[in-house]
Amino acid sequence: MKLMKGVIGSVIIVASLSIQAIAASPAEDEAIETIADQSFQFVKVDRRQEAGELLNVFSEKFMDVAAQGNLYSMDEINIVTIALEDAMNTIQDTEKTNEEAVNEMTKFRLAYDAVSHEGSPLWTKMRGQILTAAEETRKAVRNQDSVAFQEELNRLLSIYNILYPSLKADVTPEKFQQVDAQLKFIDQYRPQVFSDSQKQQDIAALEGQLRDIFDEAQKDDSDPSLWWVIISTGSIILLTLSYVGYRKYKGNEENIHTKRKKHDF
Repeated sequence: MKLMKGVIGSVIIVASLSIQAIAASPAEDEAIETIADQSFQFVKVDRRQEAGELLNVFSEKFMDVAAQGNLYSMDEINIVTIALEDAMNTIQDTEKTNEEAVNEMTKFRLAYDAVSHEGSPLWTKMRGQILTAAEETRKAVRNQDSVAFQEELNRLLSIYNILYPSLKADVTPEKFQQVDAQLKFIDQYRPQVFSDSQKQQDIAALEGQLRDIFDEAQKDDSDPSLWWVIISTGSIILLTLSYVGYRKYKGNEENIHTKRKKHDF
């Protein structure tokens, strides 16, 4: 624990002294990733103002790089932009708890990693969390425990909210749409899924689809980066209310798409 505090403290000190230096770094990709990492560390210790400053720098640098050519597709730019906006809005909202801010920053950080790296992405490290939540949801239905069913399904949706932009970036459209539609159905028809043995099979199908997605993505079994070690040690706090972020993300995504259409005309 002391070592972890020392690592986080060192990151914060370096970030405080070098925001402008990072912004001026010629190694654009490394500079942007460093900014994303350090902004996350600020949020973890509830220093939102500093995190917001870094995210503003990130936004400028990311859009500069995106405008240079073929590094990112328009879909990837939209994914990162929406996740970034959600994170910035949350950390600026004084009514939002720090746990909610951490969740939104985690979603943003995973999304940026998904579009900027090949190989085993950081979001695959959440395999155990989402598969366990899906399994516990299925068990609650089997045991006809309505309270546990609601709790575990909410937890599953909270984790999915964090993973949503990353999955959209990395998973094939067909597989992504299957999982997304399955989760929407289970959420919308909770009473029927809980009571109807035929519909209960949808949870098992969802669990299999999620497993396939992670199996395909997790080809590289290399150790997680230092960033992920820090995140895992601190643990991600998954709030039931954070599922609202999933609906909000979808709404923001549609708004940005509409704005881009108008701009094109």
